[in-house]
Amino acid sequence: MKRRLGRPTQGDAAETRQRILDEARRAFTTRGYESTTNRDIALGAGITAAAIYHYFPSKVDLYVAVFVSVQAKVFEAFEAAVASCGTFLEQLDAVFDVMCELAEHDPMLASFVVSVITEASHHPELRKELAKLPPRQEIFLSELCTKAKKRGELPESLPVQSAIDAMYGVLAGFSRLAVTVRDRERLLAAATVYKSMARSALSRAGV
Repeated sequence: MKRRLGRPTQGDAAETRQRILDEARRAFTTRGYESTTNRDIALGAGITAAAIYHYFPSKVDLYVAVFVSVQAKVFEAFEAAVASCGTFLEQLDAVFDVMCELAEHDPMLASFVVSVITEASHHPELRKELAKLPPRQEIFLSELCTKAKKRGELPESLPVQSAIDAMYGVLAGFSRLAVTVRDRERLLAAATVYKSMARSALSRAGV
């Protein structure tokens, strides 16, 4: 049976949109935002360049959509992992475990995440639109650290914001490591060191 011509069905549209997002993420990561064209993305997604405008009005909109989809993938995995953990240290362990799994199964994910800050700094239009999004990372880390503080798992003298900033720095550094080190065993070993350092720091603080 021949497929009828016309607008795509809802299922087809959702599938095509995801293909565009997947291909756009690959292109933005390997070519960079400025060098990526609709033609590049369309070729990989198996559609015409003009068809992209049916889903995303501009390259800025497409980049932001890719960023949102990446954030959703990462933080939904984080949230699911920490949900079954009883302590802050267990949650931290779970986050590192997820990062290692993501790096193994989707190596280019960390590359895109790391590139966002650079791209935003070079393109004010991106920075402006990204700034409108909910700060998902800050929300996630804030919830973890605030609850840990209330449970008495963080030093009394440690402000919650300082704990959030420290976790942000550690996770950002680990993301960069995942980009440069394409070796699962090395990443796992580094994660083990981070976990040990966290336990040592809290132990010295008498927690």
